[in-house]
Amino acid sequence: MKTLEERQHAGLVTRRGFVVGSAAATAVSLHGFDVAGRDAIQKEIDAIQPRDYLAHLAAGPDMPAEARDAAYARWPILRRYDDAMVKVMREARETEVGDRPAIWFVYNMGVVVKTRQSLFSIDLCHRLAPAFADALDFAVISHNHGDHFTQEFYRAMDDRHKTVFSNFADNYGACLRHRGLGGFSRGACTYQVRDVTVRTYQSDHNTLLRGFVMPVEVDAGDYTILHTGDTFNTQDLRPARTPDIWIHHAYCWGSKDGTSETVRGIRAFHPRLTVVAHHQELGHGIGRARWTFAQADARKAAAEAEGVAAAVPFWGDRIA
Repeated sequence: MKTLEERQHAGLVTRRGFVVGSAAATAVSLHGFDVAGRDAIQKEIDAIQPRDYLAHLAAGPDMPAEARDAAYARWPILRRYDDAMVKVMREARETEVGDRPAIWFVYNMGVVVKTRQSLFSIDLCHRLAPAFADALDFAVISHNHGDHFTQEFYRAMDDRHKTVFSNFADNYGACLRHRGLGGFSRGACTYQVRDVTVRTYQSDHNTLLRGFVMPVEVDAGDYTILHTGDTFNTQDLRPARTPDIWIHHAYCWGSKDGTSETVRGIRAFHPRLTVVAHHQELGHGIGRARWTFAQADARKAAAEAEGVAAAVPFWGDRIA
């Protein structure tokens, strides 16, 4: 039987090839792209409609090769999307981790994190994610929206009796295996899983979806990850520790005075690194809701104006 990588492609692309395809490029910086082909990538992104991306997502890891290759030919951005996940899965398996965790940005707000003893994901939403369930120890899903997880990924984790922390479902498979650690969390809760402490909170998605989002704070030794999902009232959260890295939806509705969620969060948390996420969400309509590289750059600049390091990662990037 062929491996997932073999089923995806005959050979993996390099980081340079993934980012720019045939375009010439210089190095990629975590603090903003320095890529000659970025405009070409933006054009590829703008060429695909949400329905076409969502059909690709729904096809899952067992998508027939003929259909997959046809999708790649019609929408080249889908090859980049899949290549990114294949890259992350390979690197996550191969990377040796010391005192600081390794963190990869997958898509939208999804990250994969590896510590000395654990491998887990937060808001992992990808066609190939169910094929990664065997490798993961647990998962976190910040809220019940289809751009933050897939039902197939959730079932893959539950079928393997692995805990999924969320505020909308208790995965019973994990309960049976782990004496009740099914992951359902509503409000402030603390869990210990191997070498990782997981703290969950409750927050509003917007003025209509109150209490809908479960921001999460993860401590791996002395290193703290804060992932706030799609919350739009970041300033109300009180994490237990200063975040080493803060991953956030940079384009929520914001405050009445027009201050961005990025600036509000920085002033509340004082993170050491701010990661601008939720740009290039292919399931959103083309226009205001599918935030571009240029819009992400503006949020990055706003963070740096506050004196905080900031990054605009793209799919497949290692961000820590």
